[in-house]
Amino acid sequence: MKQIPIFQSLQKEKEVFEKYKKESPELLFLHPVLEKDIFSRIGIDISFPSRPRGHLRFYLQDFVVEEISKEGEISEVGLKENKISPTFPFNLGCDLIKVGVSTFDALNILAETLQIKIRRITYAGLKDTNALTSQKIIFLDVGAGLLEKIKKLSFPNFFLSNFSIKKEFLSPGRLFGNRFFIFVRTKEKINEESFSQTLEKIKKDGFLNFYFSQRFGEPRLINHYIGKLILQGKYEEAIFNFLTNSGLSEIPLIREKRNEAKKHFGNWQKIEEIFFEFPFTFRNEISLVSYLKNNPTDFLGALIFVKDATQIFVFSYASYLFNKILSLSQKGLELPEEIPLFLSSDLRDRKVYQFWLEKDEIENFEDNIQPFIKFFKLKRRIVKTRIFPKEVSFKIFPEGVTLSFILEKGAYATTFLANLFELKEGLPIPDWVKTKEFDLKSEFGLGNLEKAKEKLDKKYFQPF
Repeated sequence: MKQIPIFQSLQKEKEVFEKYKKESPELLFLHPVLEKDIFSRIGIDISFPSRPRGHLRFYLQDFVVEEISKEGEISEVGLKENKISPTFPFNLGCDLIKVGVSTFDALNILAETLQIKIRRITYAGLKDTNALTSQKIIFLDVGAGLLEKIKKLSFPNFFLSNFSIKKEFLSPGRLFGNRFFIFVRTKEKINEESFSQTLEKIKKDGFLNFYFSQRFGEPRLINHYIGKLILQGKYEEAIFNFLTNSGLSEIPLIREKRNEAKKHFGNWQKIEEIFFEFPFTFRNEISLVSYLKNNPTDFLGALIFVKDATQIFVFSYASYLFNKILSLSQKGLELPEEIPLFLSSDLRDRKVYQFWLEKDEIENFEDNIQPFIKFFKLKRRIVKTRIFPKEVSFKIFPEGVTLSFILEKGAYATTFLANLFELKEGLPIPDWVKTKEFDLKSEFGLGNLEKAKEKLDKKYFQPF
């Protein structure tokens, strides 16, 4: 069965979901999950103080992210036309403004549409899927024909703006951080004095830099578990869970598909047919199964074949252990300013995690990770234990709180917000959520969202 190009699979799946929405809406209802269950699943073992309940992303434009380059340039959400006079070939820089699509998927769609290798599109950071975001990307070695194609591109959920000529290229991590504009919807109007005091404390003391749920594969939250299995050398078990385990939470429709695949594990043709109804949701699973159809028992080869997913799984396990270390601060451990991740070439860095590595039976994981070494390097990666938000502003409304702030790279906005609110997002929408829409950039006098919304399909700006 031929894999559908990613943009076509996204469009096809939307049609399927619309059908189920009309005929069996209960299959799309995500069972509520308590915050404490999410935290314990991803290694956050601390007690947060009592906080007001807050709902995120009722509209995707309630969560706006703008990337800040190492040089301090902000990729703004908006439409900016720049005339360029290049000498071909050249590197073309532009802002990728997107909504409701991941950075990886947008880049894959661009590469497929332009018929170029994806490595010719470079980027510095990954941005939220369920948000309105802007980030810098650079196309390498652009000729006159490719430039004309790029200028004519049109997609419902992302567009390119602010063209420029660049000498360099981008690589993951080559950014300063991100500017956020976020609206948190609350049940009651927040007490401004109390909220301001909490914010001042966080600005002074910082907040623990936990990896949050996005890192672990929402809503299943099993990426780190699969990563642990890979590090243990249990490749078949890792694939079994990747394909069939719904983890903490999935909508019933998708959970049913995974349960059906579980019954047929090993019959790769049948599993491909099961997943093909949802070619976008199961795109990574379908890719892995396409390999296993021709190599039925080569589980190691299959994980190498989906190397991007494998890398995410392994790093998620490292993030889980990092969260475990940070959690010890509530039990009296005095944290240093920085802690290395355990996936280091320096044996001293691994000693920090010795207890969990022995407990999970992966203290000698190097042999099991050796086959992936071509795309997965063991090197020293240092992560800050506390983050200090910058340029924090807020406004309180009867509907909730708008916040504007800057975080350096590697920090999660949701981690910061979890110190202020007991967060909830997705379905079901609490009946107390008020639906008034806000232009968050306009509220802080830093532009507006109008041009971006005009350029993108209106359906992405409807209530979640």
